[in-house]
Amino acid sequence: MGDTFQTIADPDASAQDAARLAERVVEWLVAEGIVLAEAAPGWALSEHPAHPPGPDWHKAVTDARWGSPEGVAVHTRPKVFYSLGDSDTHAVTCPRCGGTTTVADDVSARFSTAMGTWDETGAADVDCPACAATVPLPAWTWSDDVFAFARLGFEFWNWPALSEDFRTRISGFLEGHRTVFLQGKI
Repeated sequence: MGDTFQTIADPDASAQDAARLAERVVEWLVAEGIVLAEAAPGWALSEHPAHPPGPDWHKAVTDARWGSPEGVAVHTRPKVFYSLGDSDTHAVTCPRCGGTTTVADDVSARFSTAMGTWDETGAADVDCPACAATVPLPAWTWSDDVFAFARLGFEFWNWPALSEDFRTRISGFLEGHRTVFLQGKI
């Protein structure tokens, strides 16, 4: 069986903005009845507190018949968000030159080291193999939204498919920041 997750990550949120933007989104989710206000451990796969589903959780999904949602974990610290894609290789695009590099599933040493640094410190750069520019890790674009490096993310555990409208509405609270939608099953 397994557990599923859907994540909406904001790779543009700064360390100063993450908590404020998270609070704005959670206030809206609570006002809409999608989640309850008090986060508690045990509503996600870890002891990280998560907001239990509210009475109107169905407003967030395409079809409420296909699930019994668990919690929504809100992350406001640097985190490597990931998806479990079907491919062993992924394309990653440099935002400076538009050059695309293919990266094997082991994520190559170039990106793997930066991922560890990002997770520990919230700052990491990768030199583009095409233009040689040093580019912050969160600025790279991954094919199939397989990775996002962000200080702000909302993980929905075991929810039916989130609707496109719902995802767009959350993005609207993030001050024009780009968002990455990741999903998977573990």
